[in-house]
Amino acid sequence: MKRIIRNYSKFLALTTQQFNEATKKNKVKCRRGCHECCASGFFDIPLLDALHLRESLKKIPSPIRKRVVGKANEQLDVLEKKGAFSRKDPLLKTLPAIDAISRRSAKMRCPALDDNGACLIYGHRPHICRIFGPTIRGPRRAVRLEGCGYFTKDIPEADYPIFDHYNEEKDLQRAMFKKAGRKRLRAVDTIIPAALTLDLKKWL
Repeated sequence: MKRIIRNYSKFLALTTQQFNEATKKNKVKCRRGCHECCASGFFDIPLLDALHLRESLKKIPSPIRKRVVGKANEQLDVLEKKGAFSRKDPLLKTLPAIDAISRRSAKMRCPALDDNGACLIYGHRPHICRIFGPTIRGPRRAVRLEGCGYFTKDIPEADYPIFDHYNEEKDLQRAMFKKAGRKRLRAVDTIIPAALTLDLKKWL
C-alpha cells in the first residue's frame, strides 16, 4: 500500500505542475489571500486522497500536526453531535450523503487553515485542492470542472486534459482496492477532517 501511496504522491506532483503551467499560459490564478473554497464546508475526497493525506502527516512538524489534527477532531465532534457524521462509519457512499455533509458543515473552515487563511499542509493537499479555481472547458464550451466564479477566463481542456488526470487517478484507486483484496473500484469518499484523524485503511 505504501508503494501505491508513493505513486499517488508522484501523480499529485505532476498534475500540480501541469495545472500551474495551464494557469500561467491562460493568465488565470487565484486571488492572493482568497480561501473561500476552503472555508465554506467540507467537500468529499476519494479514499486514496485520504490515505495519502494521513501518511503525509508524518512529514509535517509536530506542532502544526497537533494543531491541524486537534481542530479536525473538534469539527468531527460537532458534526457527530449534529448527527451529520460518524467516526464509526466515515465513508460517503452516495451523492445525497455528500450533499448532506456539505450542507451541515457549511459554516466550517478546513482544519488545515491558519488564522490568516493559509493552508498549513499545502504541499500535501488533496487532488481537488490543487486543480480547483478556474473553470476547465472542453469543446463547445462544455464544462469539465466548474470553477469558483471569481474568474473571467477559463482553462481550455486542450491545455489541461482533466479526463486524463481523472483516469490516472482511477487507475491508482483501482490498484489500492486490489491491494486491499477488493475486485473492483468502489465509489466511496470521505472528508478532510476524517482523513486527518482516522486510520481509514480498515474501511478499504
